[in-house]
Amino acid sequence: MVHIKPIVLLLAIVGIASAQDHSYTQGDLEEGAKQYRKNCIGCHGGEGASVTGIDLGRGKFKIATSDEDLVRIIQNGVPGTGMPATAMGPYRAAMIVAYLRNMNSNRERKSVASAVGDVGRGKTLFENQGKCSGCHRIRGVGGRSGPDLSEIGHVLRAIEIESAIVDPDAQYPFGTRPVRVERKEGPGFTGSLLNQDRYSVQLLDQEGQLRSLDRSEVKSVTAVPTWMPSYSGKFNAQELADLIAYVGSLRGAQ
Repeated sequence: MVHIKPIVLLLAIVGIASAQDHSYTQGDLEEGAKQYRKNCIGCHGGEGASVTGIDLGRGKFKIATSDEDLVRIIQNGVPGTGMPATAMGPYRAAMIVAYLRNMNSNRERKSVASAVGDVGRGKTLFENQGKCSGCHRIRGVGGRSGPDLSEIGHVLRAIEIESAIVDPDAQYPFGTRPVRVERKEGPGFTGSLLNQDRYSVQLLDQEGQLRSLDRSEVKSVTAVPTWMPSYSGKFNAQELADLIAYVGSLRGAQ
């Protein structure tokens, strides 16, 4: 894939290139996924097809015909419909478009995410063979060293759940990047980065404890490999489909 710089992307967005000419970096897609989950998933759903007549992941729109149209709609909304205007700038809107254009891109490995999985069997695999409850909490039960999965079905698409299970170090679909925080004085911490800004750094350490550090205390924040193991090859295709079905069914209190 040929990568393009953000300025080239923005020029393309305003009409210099057509949608089929675009290519995006992994950073573009990760930022777009983050913004989509934050701003769009509540109405359009994880697969982008929750609004009648629209399928964002497969390029089915009611009025948009180009990336420029999509950016404009994200920013300005559509009067008389449920699509509101946002205060989002053109760069972040363009990243969402990048994500939409790649939601259903082909992958080198064969995906089982679309296979029919059994939620009940998946729950058993999650709690027993996979030992996932040791790190992940669901509705108040389970470990705390990994992300809480109680509502993960609202956040991740099936293919993203699959990627997190079989190749957890390739990306961080849960939005919690593993980091090592070194302090200027005293011991450092390794954990999942929850938030950082110019004033503070917050992370959930490997013991499940919330750590909030004043930025003036912090010497460095460095990405580290995830401690979640890959389950590639540990489940057969049907078992993996069952596990994906169960995790995807987690949508809060039921």
